[in-house]
Amino acid sequence: MSTQARLASLLLIVFWASAACFGQSQKRGPSTAEERAKAVKIAQDLQTDPLSRSVQPEREWLIQWLIEIPDIGVDVCGGLLGDLGDKGTGYPGAILSAMLGSEAAAIIEHPEKAKDKQEIYVAGVDGALNAYQAIRKQDSKYDAPKLDEFLARRNEGKLKDGVAEATKVLKCE
Repeated sequence: MSTQARLASLLLIVFWASAACFGQSQKRGPSTAEERAKAVKIAQDLQTDPLSRSVQPEREWLIQWLIEIPDIGVDVCGGLLGDLGDKGTGYPGAILSAMLGSEAAAIIEHPEKAKDKQEIYVAGVDGALNAYQAIRKQDSKYDAPKLDEFLARRNEGKLKDGVAEATKVLKCE
């Protein structure tokens, strides 16, 4: 299993374990309109400046909020983004957060598509690609081959097909 697959699996386990533990200790109601607007704004920030110090508290709020709320659920397809490199750089966490935020924003902005996993995965990958490109502007040596592959597919107008193929192989459908 690649480093990225292990990281994604660990993130998923922590995410769901936290949700289960929190759910047992406290129940909260659905998200509010203000929270949903804040989540969409954070998703945008995570795509445009994922390494900013100011975005770190926003990222933490978003992840905690996604754990707590009962009405918006995002999926993590382990390995979908490939190997994102050394987690010590902060890049993998920034990209994964951008993916989760983008999935949440897609659900908020297009609730009629919330049950369409493929549409939500595409939105997540698209957000991850935007974060990747922002990181590459700051560190041109950073490389994530699967993201480069998805970028090429997006540039060809075939991102949806690329994501569908990847999720089928990974059995995330």
